[in-house]
Amino acid sequence: MILRDTLCPAQSATEFAITYGEPLLSYARACVSSASGAPATQLYTNTAPITPEHTTVVSPNVDTLYMSQCYDISREDLVITIPEVDSSRYYGVSFYTPEGDDYLNLGSLAQTQAGRYLLTPAVTSDTAGQMVTGSDGTYQGTIYSPRTLGYLLIRIALKNQDSDVEVVNEIERGFNTTATPRGSGPIGPELTDDLFTNTSSSQAEYILALTALFNETVPSANGEPLLPEETTSNLSVAGIGSDGTYQPPDCVNLEEAYSTANTSITNYRQSSEFVQSLNNGWVMARPIVIGQYGDNYEARAVIARIGYLGLTEDQVIYPVYLEVFSLGDNESYTLRFAGKPPVADNGFWSITMYSPELQLVPNSINRYSLGDRSNLTYPDGTLVYGTDTDGPFDILVQASQPPANWTSNWLPSPRTLGPFSMTLRFYIPDEALSDGSYIYPQVIKGAVVSGTNWTMPARPKRFL
Repeated sequence: MILRDTLCPAQSATEFAITYGEPLLSYARACVSSASGAPATQLYTNTAPITPEHTTVVSPNVDTLYMSQCYDISREDLVITIPEVDSSRYYGVSFYTPEGDDYLNLGSLAQTQAGRYLLTPAVTSDTAGQMVTGSDGTYQGTIYSPRTLGYLLIRIALKNQDSDVEVVNEIERGFNTTATPRGSGPIGPELTDDLFTNTSSSQAEYILALTALFNETVPSANGEPLLPEETTSNLSVAGIGSDGTYQPPDCVNLEEAYSTANTSITNYRQSSEFVQSLNNGWVMARPIVIGQYGDNYEARAVIARIGYLGLTEDQVIYPVYLEVFSLGDNESYTLRFAGKPPVADNGFWSITMYSPELQLVPNSINRYSLGDRSNLTYPDGTLVYGTDTDGPFDILVQASQPPANWTSNWLPSPRTLGPFSMTLRFYIPDEALSDGSYIYPQVIKGAVVSGTNWTMPARPKRFL
């Protein structure tokens, strides 16, 4: 390794640059104009819950309705209008760099005031990624973006999948984005489909070409540079020019650099540096490696692969089961919860079923998740939510329709044999969910539940 780096320092720098820039592939997929021709730089409103037909984003949730925009403030600023939202409903207005850094969250947790907010490029390192409260009455606040291109993602919680959809649609109609002129000149490239044109001969070369282009989206700021000096140095050694071009150094083996970077990202995903063990086989990404990454570019690349545009831990955590889920023809899983997961009054939780490709799983009842807004029941048939009592309850996971008394607690699994995954989401989580004191559900594999008279096991006494 030492000899290799001595002979060609650009080799390891190129591996670094590939890891640094890989999330831009996710940004490209999200921001290329839709087949209908609708430009991604306009605010897109998702007016109905996500279904298996929506495959643009990996690990989508069905708990919220989305609004999204690939923003471009390279020439003009952006004014974002946020309406009044009832304090009992979770909503988040999240701002991301193209690489997926969640640099600012407005919404219910931040107790954001309704009104207009100005999004503009950062002018100092002190304000980059920050909001400064307005003082002249024109805007509630000014948000200083660390990039001239980025992603705006608005999530509004659905209290149910039926009547509440129109309620959320009305809230969505209150959001708006409008370009507004600013006095300074253009910064870097504009966000057009041409920006993502791939004329490269390999995936590695395309990542590096994108990295060079997006290097120009970092505004010049007074004070400390917006990128760490070591990062800038590595990118330069790798051939990433300040003019938005990539020139591969002669000594670099791109295929080897890509393979090494890919192995490093894969290994990091499985390392204790990234994974935090909880209990009963459940794990999650350590809170310090999701949402805001600093210079931990391996963590950022991992999250881009498994759930691009992840949120910071104060907003949500995403526990998953360590072992691979897989069922035979006559098998099922029971998830045995010790009690209601502790989230804030305006938070919520869910568990969502995913295919091996991290997409929603089609099923006969169009149910893709269960949680605190579902009609979960205790074994005696009383509702888990709607009373102050707390106690153990089960969720049944299998492909075939169970007896009627299980229907409310049934999460359909894929009908085709093979692996699948399930992700827990806890929005505005209590600390107990991440410090190990909450007992995560037991995962019990057994026979498929069938028949018309099958009864659920007796429930232990509830506790308050």
